[in-house]
Amino acid sequence: MTTRIRVVDDHELLAHSLAYALQGRGFAATPLVVTDIEAARDELLADLPDVVLLDLQLGGAGHGQTLVRPLTEAGIRVLIVSGVTDSCEIAATIEAGAVGFVSKVHAFEVLLETAEAVARGERIMTDDARHTLLGELRRHRAASRAGRRPFDSLTSREREVLHGLCHGESVAVIAAKCVVSVATVRTQVRAILVKLGVGSQLEAVAMAHRHQWYDDEGTTLRTA
Repeated sequence: MTTRIRVVDDHELLAHSLAYALQGRGFAATPLVVTDIEAARDELLADLPDVVLLDLQLGGAGHGQTLVRPLTEAGIRVLIVSGVTDSCEIAATIEAGAVGFVSKVHAFEVLLETAEAVARGERIMTDDARHTLLGELRRHRAASRAGRRPFDSLTSREREVLHGLCHGESVAVIAAKCVVSVATVRTQVRAILVKLGVGSQLEAVAMAHRHQWYDDEGTTLRTA
């Protein structure tokens, strides 16, 4: 039976080029140009190809990493084909079940040969390489947890104040929103600085950003 491959990318030229080249090597390869990540997931799970070549950076459609686990749990072999260089981001896809990673910076022939190897059922990642990546991911997560630990000591009101500062709100604006005096907010800011071990509001905000303490929507504070 011919191996069925879907090339999942938000760049139409690469998706079609890679699919066409794989067709020339005897595989049933078709492109899936992503504009909606949930629709792409549903289509792939309905289609159930043998292999998915997955980009992680899908533009405004979303992040390809969210597709890895549902696809691998459905029995699909997922090869990451992406320009991502963050080793921890790559490691997270391996942890989620991806069989390997090939960078888009490689020559097209390298992308094609790696995809073909996965389609033939060959292993493209050694155990040592896998363990190294996952070990780095574990260390990164441990460091992130340690970095966010000082935030656990903040009171709910102090969290609210810091959240406002992180979104560019002044002390006066925060006071108005919380229906308290400016002096009260300034006292809370001082407490925040002491607990975080920093000397200024700017440093506190930088620390919150660095440790991804809050989400981009401003609805759920990250403390884990």
